[in-house]
Amino acid sequence: MMADTYYLGIDVGSVSTNLVIIDEKDKIIEKLYLKTSGQPIKVLCEGLALLGEHLDKKLNIYGVGATGSGRQLAGVIAGADIVKNEITTHAVASQRIVHDVKTIMEIGGQDSKIIMLKNGIVCDFAMNTVC
Repeated sequence: MMADTYYLGIDVGSVSTNLVIIDEKDKIIEKLYLKTSGQPIKVLCEGLALLGEHLDKKLNIYGVGATGSGRQLAGVIAGADIVKNEITTHAVASQRIVHDVKTIMEIGGQDSKIIMLKNGIVCDFAMNTVC
């Protein structure tokens, strides 16, 4: 039996655009990885259409979240309920996997980040400006 409540996550970056639908128990229902190819609007719209095609029924999407360098754009296009920067999203997601995580490193297409946490709170971070 499938859950009744689903959430859509969108991460629009300089290299890839990623979409995921999860249920209320955090089970991945569908996911897509698409190359942004310098066309974030086009690729995001294509990704949303593909998600609709891949699903065999209409889902009750209870919330939409957006992140990545194109998060503001994605938020407007998808009608996101929440738009958060990558520092915040990495910190929250990492703690769901490793509860006492202290350090997070991310190598992206546009920049690299190191994030330090203390007692579950981001206490410091650094980013380079060129990858």
